Amino acid sequence: MNVETPPASKPSEDNYRYGAAEKLRLLLPCLRQKFRPQQNLFAGAYVGEFGYELMQWQGFVRARRADYAQVHVLTYPGREYLYEGCQVHSHNVDLKTAGYWYGRLSPTQTQQMARAKAAEIGLKDYDIFDASLLCTRYHKQLFWHQDFKLLSEPPLRPVPYDVVFHFRQVKKTGSDHFKNYSEPLANELVQRCSEAGLAVACIGHPDYSYCPPGCPDHRNVDLRQTIAAISTARVVSGENSGPMHLANLCGKPTILWAQDQWRIDYSLRWNPFRVPIYIAANDTCQPEPQRVCQSIVDALQNLRSQTEDFSRPCYTLPAQPIANV
Repeated sequence: MNVETPPASKPSEDNYRYGAAEKLRLLLPCLRQKFRPQQNLFAGAYVGEFGYELMQWQGFVRARRADYAQVHVLTYPGREYLYEGCQVHSHNVDLKTAGYWYGRLSPTQTQQMARAKAAEIGLKDYDIFDASLLCTRYHKQLFWHQDFKLLSEPPLRPVPYDVVFHFRQVKKTGSDHFKNYSEPLANELVQRCSEAGLAVACIGHPDYSYCPPGCPDHRNVDLRQTIAAISTARVVSGENSGPMHLANLCGKPTILWAQDQWRIDYSLRWNPFRVPIYIAANDTCQPEPQRVCQSIVDALQNLRSQTEDFSRPCYTLPAQPIANV
């Protein structure tokens, strides 16, 4: 069975690993939920990475809403925007210690969280849909499909930003300690872009991202506000991370950098609306500010010619399925 395992450069202790017997056992709840669903669905607890929630998990949950009278979702605080038509609850799992991919917690642990919340709210007659039911590409292909929505909110100002940045700044337990773009480099990059005549701003979670002094700060816990800031931008730039995937779900081009090409490859494949993705660096998480600034200038010039001076959208509808990549 072709198992979705992390690349060798990401240690296995950073996420929960499924054994062969466990993957086979998980076919049974997939079969039952697919062909004999109960009245309600409890989705979660979701305890993984933001990017996996955006490009994998929430797409599957959205697709399942029509099969149930009620859908309850248990995830991190502030994620309600992704689950319209559902009743969303938040847990207190610390993102900094949660791990990577779908997280470190076992299916037993996430299902215990789900049952506890279901009992608290008085939910009866329900299926539990958690990340364990997506443990291989075969589980995804045989039983589930995704539904992606192009995300958009009214812009925050009439004149768009040329670029909004996400400067990752979270110290997670695990292997990826080097992904945060340093504050001095971020400060210089914003300064260089401003000197080049570009209007800039910053997005992200206020606890997990950095905004240089004097730069318009649109960091917010509420995803609606973050999406409004993304909707105000021509492009979004940053280390290959969850907010870059969010920008692509908003139909916005991204300019990425990452330590390794395999990290970039995820963004190139996880692109349901086929928006342009530009690579500032695929060999470092700390690219020189001038290198990034020039990549942004070049990308904007290319986009201007492709979109008739930004009068046409960059995205392509309908959404392309990405569950199996």
